[in-house]
Amino acid sequence: MIIRYLKTAVKLLVFTATIIVIPVAGAQACARGGVPAGAAQAVPTRNANQSLFNKAILSEVNFVRCRAGLSPVKLETGLIKVAGKHANWMARQGTLSHRSNVRGQSSVQERVLASGLNVRRGSENIGNLPRYNFGGSRKIFVQNKSKCLFTNTSGKGIPPHSYASLATQIVGMWMNSSGHRRNVLDRNAKAVGSALGYDGRGSNCGQFYLSQNFAG
Repeated sequence: MIIRYLKTAVKLLVFTATIIVIPVAGAQACARGGVPAGAAQAVPTRNANQSLFNKAILSEVNFVRCRAGLSPVKLETGLIKVAGKHANWMARQGTLSHRSNVRGQSSVQERVLASGLNVRRGSENIGNLPRYNFGGSRKIFVQNKSKCLFTNTSGKGIPPHSYASLATQIVGMWMNSSGHRRNVLDRNAKAVGSALGYDGRGSNCGQFYLSQNFAG
């Protein structure tokens, strides 16, 4: 498999039962919004625009929340900052983990509290994706690895991820994982912050590591 992601999710401060959300009749009226045109540009391997990424991923998160009949969450700078530290730590280590050795932010609970928000609950989603938009394909063709030239089974060139495609794909993966989906569809979540880090040592010309924190 080209893509792998951690299937566990961590909750803190409160224990809640499994969230069951019944889509409302008006779910078809939900639409993705708030994504600037710049989100269509390829994500650079250095100095990624975290603001563009957050707007793209917020649009995806609020779209699926709307379809489930839930209120939207809003971006919080404090959550973006702690998610950023964790995403970069995972990228440096080349591993997915909810635990780190970052002082004061080594656990989900510490990270959410370090955001500076007055919270009662919080959660975290993490994952990684290739730099190139393989789209979950199990089969790709490497035309020139040193130049990062890949094609699909039809011979079409595979481009690097844009901010929008990265956000769409990772939220889709989280929604296909029960623990991550529970966090995205937490009716008590009010705020969110996401971030990405990059590991150039990853297979197939690098991997993006993504971290997302919710608070309510």
